[in-house]
Formats: sequence, C-alpha cells, structure tokens
Amino acid sequence: MTSTYTEAVRAATSADHQRAVAVALSQLLAEFPDLPTTHWTIPVPQLADDRMLYGHLQGAHETAEAFQVYVKALGGEVTSCAPSERCGRKVREHVLVAQWKGVRVDIQVILPAAIDVEAAS
Repeated sequence: MTSTYTEAVRAATSADHQRAVAVALSQLLAEFPDLPTTHWTIPVPQLADDRMLYGHLQGAHETAEAFQVYVKALGGEVTSCAPSERCGRKVREHVLVAQWKGVRVDIQVILPAAIDVEAAS
C-alpha cells in the first residue's frame, strides 16, 4: 500500500531526471577523485528544470580546508549564515552554490563561528 505522498513523488520525479543528477555526481567524482568525502543527497521531488544535488561535509571532513577544496573545484558563490548556537557551541553554516553539468550543487559545512571560510581561501 502506498501513501498519497509516495504516489505524488513518483508522479513528480521521473527516473530519467534522477539519473541525470546521479550521472552529474558520478562525473564530478570521476573528474575530481580527491574531493573530500561528502554525504550526497538528491532531493525529491524535483522539477525538470530545477536539478539539484546537496553535499554535506561531516565528521573528519567537516573542515574549512575540505570546504575550500570544493570551492576551488567548482567555483560558485559562498554564503555564510549568522552564527547560531548548536549543542552549546557557536557555529556558522557555510554554503557553496555552484553549477556542474547542468545541475545546481550545494555544498554545506557547519564550522565554529570563529572560522571565516573567506579568509581560508
């Protein structure tokens, strides 16, 4: 038995669309094999003209240096949020928004608020 939501996702998300985003990710990793390990997500549903791929740097790769590797590889624009408190420490989210093979790629990292990723470049 499927839910109305599941049926809506299946109707709105073609296999070809997800495959196009997955192929772009595969090409990115093939062209830049030394990129830091990232948790990748292909969000659904997606509109055909709005292909997106999300990467989250986590664990040992949740560093300004790892983030800068993506900035250098993909170009794009970096934005930083205002500092916030998470688990008792001040942190800041940084997001790189770039295009790769017709797919918007967002790479996110959460770092201590004192770290300025612009200064790390």
